[in-house]
Amino acid sequence: MSFLNDEKKEKLKEFAKYVVKQLEIKNAPTIAVQNGRGELKTTANYDYTKENKIVKVNAHKRALVDVMRSLAHELVHHKQFEDNKLHGNIPNIGGVIEDEANAIAGQLIKKFAKTQKEDVYEEVKPKKNLLK
Repeated sequence: MSFLNDEKKEKLKEFAKYVVKQLEIKNAPTIAVQNGRGELKTTANYDYTKENKIVKVNAHKRALVDVMRSLAHELVHHKQFEDNKLHGNIPNIGGVIEDEANAIAGQLIKKFAKTQKEDVYEEVKPKKNLLK
């Protein structure tokens, strides 16, 4: 993770441990943080069908809080796997499984932020109002 400074690396590791504990994950997957998408089609991936469980997250040119959110989302999918909720062809847009991962990831970011002295959102810069 040489593309992340030491402070961001530590914050991301701390967040990963926090999420694993909050979700009560029994066997944490390997977490790979990438400097670019590589073979990823989106910002992150977790393939529960493979024997080696790996969460892959692209961190290139993304705010740390966005990387955290992607990581939490994929860890929710791992928890869903542990809870035997992942069956058949699961849509990657909408549906109970994806909606649950999105909702819980957002909750975990907010809960984690409340435990921190520094603002985890601070590097997110407001964009122009596109509606004006």
